[in-house]
Amino acid sequence: MNGTIPDLSVVVLTKNEEAVIGRCMASVPFASEIVVVDSGSSDRTCAIAAELGARVVHEPWTGHFGDQRNRADGHARCGWILQLDADETVSAELAEELAAFFALPPAAECAGARFPRKELIFGRWIEHGGWYPQYKFRLYRKGAGRWTGRVHEDFQLHGATAHTFVHPILHDSYRDIQTFIEKFNRYSTLDAETAFAAGKRFSIWKLLFQPLERFVGRYVVHKGYRDGFHGFVIALLIGMNYLMRYLKLWEMHYRAENVRDDSRGTSGGTA
Repeated sequence: MNGTIPDLSVVVLTKNEEAVIGRCMASVPFASEIVVVDSGSSDRTCAIAAELGARVVHEPWTGHFGDQRNRADGHARCGWILQLDADETVSAELAEELAAFFALPPAAECAGARFPRKELIFGRWIEHGGWYPQYKFRLYRKGAGRWTGRVHEDFQLHGATAHTFVHPILHDSYRDIQTFIEKFNRYSTLDAETAFAAGKRFSIWKLLFQPLERFVGRYVVHKGYRDGFHGFVIALLIGMNYLMRYLKLWEMHYRAENVRDDSRGTSGGTA
């Protein structure tokens, strides 16, 4: 598409994203402004973003994705906000669809919109196993809602109507198995911490059966097998993520229940 979409801020959350921030920004030349909200990058993320024309602001990371997105929204100056992750890009077809959306109704009739997201995992576009289409709510009028959720954040729209786009946001987050495991290791920790804080108890039955249920759900029920061996590996890793989540919850309860006051020491020692 050619030209700028009036009154549209693209907001991107970053931390050490120098490898992908340029590609993300290049996919949204239609934005009235691009705001990069950084939470402590130690690489060239901020410098690259500024060189490419973004307004870079800094927000410390608090461990809560929903809160981070809400703070990021506060830095947008336009009436509409499109939130992207640094490893996401807007496809050329979606850019055209966005231009049409803002040129005519339904933009005047709704408060927000959602997009399908297509995943590039281990070098292959994944179309089954529950991965596509995953609809993400990322476009909304400023002030039309609020982000919730510590890990799997979601936008709660106050407006009555929302538009659904046909063409996808493209997501290139899982370049290899190591990256996948590292990301899901962090997510499983946050999920376990959230469950522990909410008072949820560890269940041996969930530890034994839910990883298997998730594997079967992804690979069989959602037809992950249609993505070939990629689908098998991804379903296996998803099951492992749930195994780690429940093991970490068990560990948190164990430590909380077996903590000792060091000031007491132990009996029988010698001076």
